[in-house]
Amino acid sequence: MNKKTTIAIQSILASGLLIATSTHAIEFKLSGQVSRMIVAPDDDSGDSIQHQDIGWSGSRFRFTGEENLENGLTAGFRLEQQLQSNPSFASAGANQTNGGNDDFIDNRYQDIYLKGGFGKVSIGKGDGAANGGTESDLSGTALSSSSNHQDNWGNYIIVAGENPEDNVTWDSIFTMNDGISRVNRLRYDTPSFSGASAAISFDQGDAVELALRFKTDIGGTKINSAVFYVDAADFANDAEVLGLSASFLHASGFNLTFAFSDRDNSGNTPDQEATTLKLGYKTGVHAVSVDFGVGERGNAEADTTGITYSATLGSGIESFITYRQLGADIAFAEDVQLLALGGRIRF
Repeated sequence: MNKKTTIAIQSILASGLLIATSTHAIEFKLSGQVSRMIVAPDDDSGDSIQHQDIGWSGSRFRFTGEENLENGLTAGFRLEQQLQSNPSFASAGANQTNGGNDDFIDNRYQDIYLKGGFGKVSIGKGDGAANGGTESDLSGTALSSSSNHQDNWGNYIIVAGENPEDNVTWDSIFTMNDGISRVNRLRYDTPSFSGASAAISFDQGDAVELALRFKTDIGGTKINSAVFYVDAADFANDAEVLGLSASFLHASGFNLTFAFSDRDNSGNTPDQEATTLKLGYKTGVHAVSVDFGVGERGNAEADTTGITYSATLGSGIESFITYRQLGADIAFAEDVQLLALGGRIRF
């Protein structure tokens, strides 16, 4: 091989590297979190201490990236995987020696978007337009006392059957129905107008979601709120969901949070309704709250009361301790008592 040939090959390789570099121009970053807690429960199946991944906000990692285009446009993506060992939504008070180390993998996001002065258009797997509509929360204690209590505490057994399939769990009655979470869809978000914005999505299964959100700060009082409607169509047997949430944080640190959802099911499936109210106080890195919740499914009723202390120990580091009671007004139901402590570290 002569010198000219060698130079030619080097030039081709160099050109190929430049082309490869230019086709991967979007810069991306890796982020995520590890969420863990220890729970001492007492339900109708037992009182074994459980070591759990937090169901409401599980351990996960994600890749995100954006590229600025011409005319004020930005294109981006989000790819996120959740990896949980013994998540709280699958746990009860019984001894889980054989089943307590099960792993759960969830492909949460596979989403691309384009945004600019017109708003934002997203396609792929991501949040439906109404997702998070019951989750407005400025209390600082949402990690363990969110309105969606069933994500962390729902699988506890209030009536133990002769066989596991005969067990009655608390979340079979109490469910705070939110928008559709992480679904393949086409979604549009408007720009924010003085803190107000709207979103609509057309989801897999012909479901449609609408949401209005409002965030502002008036004289030192922060307000975060949402109202939404979901026509679940074939995605969930023609169910329709109406819901809202609002959270108010005064400059003094006192706060109030409220959430409500109503789900009308088709056919013979009982309708569902849920309400939660939370009172709290924040100062510095500390936050405390007491919350009350009640849910109905047909003629059955369930309730919950919780007291939570949370501390933000550093950037992305949060810890908590919660005492909670779960009850239900059905035959043979036993109240559930639990004490939980844990935390979440974001990276």
